[in-house]
Amino acid sequence: MYEEKQLMLSYKHQMELEIAEREMMQLKNENLEAELASTAMNLVQKKEFIIRIKDEISKLNKSGKDSIDSSELKKILKRLTAEDKLDDEWDQFSIHFDKVHGSFINNVKKQYPDLKPHELKLCAYIRLNLSSKEIAQLMSISVRGVEISRYRLRKKLQVPAKEDLYKFLTDIAQI
Repeated sequence: MYEEKQLMLSYKHQMELEIAEREMMQLKNENLEAELASTAMNLVQKKEFIIRIKDEISKLNKSGKDSIDSSELKKILKRLTAEDKLDDEWDQFSIHFDKVHGSFINNVKKQYPDLKPHELKLCAYIRLNLSSKEIAQLMSISVRGVEISRYRLRKKLQVPAKEDLYKFLTDIAQI
């Protein structure tokens, strides 16, 4: 009877440990997902910043002045200097993305080695279930450009038109 009770207590303790472990993993994944979402939003903001800078430069160029005010140029250069790390941020995003989504980018690279870097980015953004508008901002292309890129990616991955590209990419991650 004593041994049976000990066995039951041991089993109960083991179950509690497994539950606690699962809860910790879930919290860790939630934290990584939040971090990933934050990084994605940061990339969107960076792209918007670059578009604003381009607009400012265009306005200065179109102003018709022969000599552009140097203080305006210094202001723009200062902003650009503070924000010129977009490629580093993609690398960081890629690392966080792979942590959250189980080496998704590496799995896609292995299965489809002929994909170009911008196609891998598109796969990651689609896997995040971002809208075409959000993807367009991140990739600095038009919404129509995103649609064309999706079409070309679909052809390259040989995904039938009836199959959801998001679901297809989700399934790749689990292989």
